[in-house]
Amino acid sequence: MLRNELDKKNFEIYKKIGEKIALQRKKKRRKVEGISKKLNINVVFLDFIEEGNFLKIPKHIPRLGFVRSYAKYLEVDISRELSEISSSNTIGFKNENKKIILKKGFEKFASFLLFLILLLTVLFFFN
Repeated sequence: MLRNELDKKNFEIYKKIGEKIALQRKKKRRKVEGISKKLNINVVFLDFIEEGNFLKIPKHIPRLGFVRSYAKYLEVDISRELSEISSSNTIGFKNENKKIILKKGFEKFASFLLFLILLLTVLFFFN
């Protein structure tokens, strides 16, 4: 799958999770502000989750952890959706991550090899 297709698929899953959570919250007649205080999660982030806009939550914040906490608090089962997200990410980005790691490893090896050749050259000519 192409990265755009994965992003689109995940976006649909995020929307589905957000709708399930928002529906359950409304059924239980709970306010986002009260849940925010209980879970110690910013109201804005809870709104993003309900809208399905997980990616608006900053990267340094554990997005899926917040989603799981919110869903667990409202007793919403999102395990199937989360497994769909993780399986699609594994398919799409596993090879991409391997390429990045291999490229960095090769760059380090090439730098070391160049240094070694220069060192041997200098030792050979000045001995």
